[in-house]
Amino acid sequence: MTSILITIVSALQMLASFTNYIVGDYQYISPEYACFRGENTMGSDERGVRTNADLSMVSAFMCRYAADSVALPTGITYDQLDTMAMKTLAYAVATHKAVRKRTCRDGRYWGSTGRNDKQWESSLWALSVAYSALFQWDKLSPTMKADIHRLLRAECNYELERDIPTGYRYDTKAEENGWEVGVLAAAVALFPDDSLATRWYARMRDFVVNSYSHPSDATDTMVVTPWIDKATVADLYRGPNLFSDWTLQNHGFFHTSYQNVVIQELGEAALIIPLAEMERRRLSSAVKGRKRRHTLAPAFVHADTRWMLHNCGAVERNVLNWLTLADGEQAMPNGNDWSLFLYDQVTSYSTMACMLGDDDALLFERLALKQIARRQRTTADGSWLLHPDVGARRMGVEGHRVMMTWLMHHVFPTTGRRPTAWSDFLSRYRAARYFPCQRIVRTLTPDYFACFSFATGKHSYTGYIAPTDSTNNNLVVPYRKFNTGNIIGYYTVEGRHTNARLVGEPLVSVDGPYFTIRATTAENDSTLIRHFTITTTVDGLEYSDTVEVIDPEAKITADRTGLLAISDDPFTATDRHYVLRPGTTVIDGLISIIADSPSPAVVTDRSTDNSITTLKVYPFLTAPQLHHHIIYRVAAKH
Repeated sequence: MTSILITIVSALQMLASFTNYIVGDYQYISPEYACFRGENTMGSDERGVRTNADLSMVSAFMCRYAADSVALPTGITYDQLDTMAMKTLAYAVATHKAVRKRTCRDGRYWGSTGRNDKQWESSLWALSVAYSALFQWDKLSPTMKADIHRLLRAECNYELERDIPTGYRYDTKAEENGWEVGVLAAAVALFPDDSLATRWYARMRDFVVNSYSHPSDATDTMVVTPWIDKATVADLYRGPNLFSDWTLQNHGFFHTSYQNVVIQELGEAALIIPLAEMERRRLSSAVKGRKRRHTLAPAFVHADTRWMLHNCGAVERNVLNWLTLADGEQAMPNGNDWSLFLYDQVTSYSTMACMLGDDDALLFERLALKQIARRQRTTADGSWLLHPDVGARRMGVEGHRVMMTWLMHHVFPTTGRRPTAWSDFLSRYRAARYFPCQRIVRTLTPDYFACFSFATGKHSYTGYIAPTDSTNNNLVVPYRKFNTGNIIGYYTVEGRHTNARLVGEPLVSVDGPYFTIRATTAENDSTLIRHFTITTTVDGLEYSDTVEVIDPEAKITADRTGLLAISDDPFTATDRHYVLRPGTTVIDGLISIIADSPSPAVVTDRSTDNSITTLKVYPFLTAPQLHHHIIYRVAAKH
């Protein structure tokens, strides 16, 4: 089989394994209703509704697309999944505010019906409900279809009445506007003959332009949907959700999960319209003796939905590709506020590969799926990872991503395409890159990746270095502690808080593939001042500093300068080999930490953070100093 076909088959096989988890998470309610358990089982919030909607959707997908080709685990049948999908869909629909056939466990209904009756994120959950319904359409009663119509109409009514928000500092509106696109697309896709469908489509277009909205959109004269009118990007633009360097912040973070998720959201929205049309054609042709219903959507719904991926290519070229690693992961210079190493950007890769013909994305989609499969094998029940941050909700989201990857190839085949070679990608993205709006800089060489961030949102100062190696890329874990982390580390001072703040602006320069940073921090309630330099070279990353003790009464109790968080996890490795000598630490023969310390480093502080277990290497813990020099050297592969 071709590598692309293997990718698609593997997605179905992973989802088949995942049904073990799905069946275990199922909860019977009544002969008519059931739900999937979560952090707030049967609740009316994200912890209840989203989990149920996603797992219902995945179950329905498997029955629709996998039943004829993929075997389920022993003891699980497609009839069983079919019942689960139908009953959990019934519960999701019945508990919506527009349907009100029963309440959620907390006595409330979920969803949005208008400007004055809204619920944050409900449109995102409604999209999963719509997909679940689409996969089961030929099995739904007229009453159920009418209820789904009411649900989507109510959600879209809110979209028609509300304002379209914009904002880019601390908490972007790109992600939220992206998921609003999805529910509008679902309503248009499932109910194109509705009297409001033209308004839904127009509103969808407004949200599309104002998801990855960039300052340059203000002068963009491209006509967005010429088959409807002559409105340009500039006409529809409300304001920026991206910084001028194309980065974004969410929850105060720059991290690549938030940066890429809008591609996935817009992709899922652009997918459901042609997918629903394919289903209409299939169902229409399958019923003998019935007058064929029209199979073409109304003229305002253009068959080519690629226009909906507004600025996705620019975000990829200007940001994401510079932070994409050899195993398909995307670097997290500031760490993350959910589970790490999920590879949940896989659907964004699929969107770019399938809809925009991006062969770089085709490479990284394949690599990401391999890592998702490898992590799934660490669990006994087919779930996606150990120690998930939000339990069943994380399972539903990850299953959602893998399912959408398969669907992208189903609707937009990549037959005959060849993924980019990693070496070709590396040659195009080898120059050092600085993102000034986030104060993040990175180096990528054939041997290693390194980055450092002076995060403007969280005010944390951390980075990491890792081998450019698809097998060992996750040796070092993005790690924050207090508001520093990897490389700088931190001191503890008796009677003082452990913290750091920048003094002045950091000086960042790039030269070919390498960068240099010079900065000053005030630490431990300003009792210490640290002047440090970080440089990347052909040998690796070099760190040096001088620390001034401002308060003569300050008592330093520990020096954790130079810390590096090493993965010690079933997904990565739990049998690391450490060579500990005075001034030198070697980990698995892959990375060396060479420090001007008279003592060996200490490897300690095992903990599980962001769903990954780590050990921390401290080069100076037993020999505190006020001057440090460290070289982090990755073993060369050539």
